[in-house]
Amino acid sequence: KRTILFLHGFPSSSYDWHNQISFFSRKGHGIIVPDLLGYGGTSSPTSLEHYSFKKMAGDIVALLKHCDVKLDEGEKVHVIGHDFGSVLMGPLLGYYPHIALTASFLAVPYVPPGHKQDLDAMKKITEQVLGFEFFGYQRFLMADESWELIGEHKESFFTLLYGPHEIMATDFSPTGKMEAWLREDRKAPLQGWVTAEYKEIRDRIFAKHDAYRGPTHWYRSRFRDFLGIDEELTELGSEVRISCPVLFLHCEATNALTEQAKQRMGNVADVFEYKEVSGGGHFVQLEVPEEVNRALDEFL
Repeated sequence: KRTILFLHGFPSSSYDWHNQISFFSRKGHGIIVPDLLGYGGTSSPTSLEHYSFKKMAGDIVALLKHCDVKLDEGEKVHVIGHDFGSVLMGPLLGYYPHIALTASFLAVPYVPPGHKQDLDAMKKITEQVLGFEFFGYQRFLMADESWELIGEHKESFFTLLYGPHEIMATDFSPTGKMEAWLREDRKAPLQGWVTAEYKEIRDRIFAKHDAYRGPTHWYRSRFRDFLGIDEELTELGSEVRISCPVLFLHCEATNALTEQAKQRMGNVADVFEYKEVSGGGHFVQLEVPEEVNRALDEFL
């Protein structure tokens, strides 16, 4: 069956797709699951310029060709992204629309290339709609030395990411809360799906002190310095459409912003589907893998 390209998000690695790798490889699909730039076993440049999304999209296309996907002969792949992997799919599909049979976005919807996120505006919107600031955590992750504080408090950071869903509103999302959590070295109980095996493997992947420098460079590049975003807007325009069928997959414990995302994605895709899975977390492919696999399989 056709090859599937999986693009992970922050702060993950190719390992976060292990449930999908086993499921879809048994189905007969080819599987390409890279550690994205700055993560895991791949390169982790210290210079920010390497993390422009146009450059990283070019890296992905080069990787597909290296893995013998014959793009020049018209071969295409299914593209599936989660979190920042979903955001990367905007420029990837904008510059290279010919590579995709389908595009599936998990947890985070499509963001068009050339879009600059306005955190002040989003603060007002999310406080009004959700009752708390949703994207404030990005201000900390964009700071030059955020990776060092995370590296000094890895266990605290891990439990904040994979702890109870309700701490997102109180200690993860609002401005200043993540930094305060880490400086106090606070801990939270982990969600039930976080097995000892998963934690051991993930701890090993992020074992180096500077393991979070590359991953946080994505925030500095895209949301602070807006590297390459004006170039994307000039080269691709403001009305980029997605020519392949599109899926947005989200958990049922959704927030009011999901309706806006569904409408926006439906406006740019000729064929658009929205599917919900159970659970209440961000890492849907880990929390409810059987449901996610089934939903993706039906869509593909």
